[in-house]
Amino acid sequence: MAENTKVVPPKKSANKATDPKSSGSKKRPKKAPVTVTSHDFGGSEIGIGDLVDITFQRTLRVSESGLNGLPPGLGMFPLRAVESLGDRATAAMVERGGVVMPIYQREAMWLSFHANVPVAIQIATGLRCAITGNELEKRLRHRKQNFLVGTTQPWLDGFKTESGEVRQFVAARLGDGATVEEQLSDESPVGGVQIVVWELTDEALARWKSRQDRWVDEMPSVSGMCFSIAPLDCRMDMGVGAGGLIQQEIYRSDFAKSDWKSEPSARVWVHLTDASNWTALTGEPQPSTPVTARTYADWGYPWFDYFDADHVDVDGSPVLAGVKTVGQVLGGDDDGASMHPGAAVVTHLGPSRRPQRVRTPRWD
Repeated sequence: MAENTKVVPPKKSANKATDPKSSGSKKRPKKAPVTVTSHDFGGSEIGIGDLVDITFQRTLRVSESGLNGLPPGLGMFPLRAVESLGDRATAAMVERGGVVMPIYQREAMWLSFHANVPVAIQIATGLRCAITGNELEKRLRHRKQNFLVGTTQPWLDGFKTESGEVRQFVAARLGDGATVEEQLSDESPVGGVQIVVWELTDEALARWKSRQDRWVDEMPSVSGMCFSIAPLDCRMDMGVGAGGLIQQEIYRSDFAKSDWKSEPSARVWVHLTDASNWTALTGEPQPSTPVTARTYADWGYPWFDYFDADHVDVDGSPVLAGVKTVGQVLGGDDDGASMHPGAAVVTHLGPSRRPQRVRTPRWD
């Protein structure tokens, strides 16, 4: 039986970019209840009322050389409400509230969004936008898009570096200089992942629903909330660095700026801690170690591709394109799994098949 726990919101905002009080005296949107549900089969999901479920997926770390397909999901990360930790929670965790998640050094992850209606989702690591590389802003930009749309984008595997490509999200301890935020900012690192979600206005939502009579979107949805994934206040602090290249688009929004509400409706902090600290923190067994490239090859897992010909990819970020990978900073062998396009089994998941480029040399 799944266990459902209410997540207590932070007592106060730790950053202006995600502080709802910084926008003046306008009427605040109604807050959506935040819960975390633990499943018997392992892993947890965050629920925002009956609007959305969001999960953090364990996955295979891909090679830092070459271009890879989307790696598989290897199960959801476990999440625990900070309130359930009692006096084992750190002062920073108590201050921020939310949930805590274990992850190993150099373990990869991807985020899954299940939205029933369109929502604009800003994603940052260490308060650096994962799409633009700029500081997280409490606003949506459309010319240089700094968000993704929940119903259009089912997953995000990494930082937007080039057209059609992202660099995989890979965990790294703060202080080693391997996280993206440590490379882009001179400020003391805060780690983690911040997610801010914005709802459509009532009028824009009504227009969208009126266009859905012919088909039903299979991607469920989020409505107005802000996540922040931050590290523990100890030597187990974790942030997010860049890994290998993955073929993935981040689709441009079809909505106008005026279609979105002026503020997000809820927020939660998801604190990242080194998985070796999990038992001391929660009293539960330490999670299994990540699947290795050798095991992946032995099991014959397929790679995946998601493509939607009806939507346009946003531009890559020159800021993020220059970031060093975790392997380049920390050294060691590149033991990530490699995708060999000539032999790899690729399962197509998107609404369209990706067109194949045709070489056209002179022949006349």
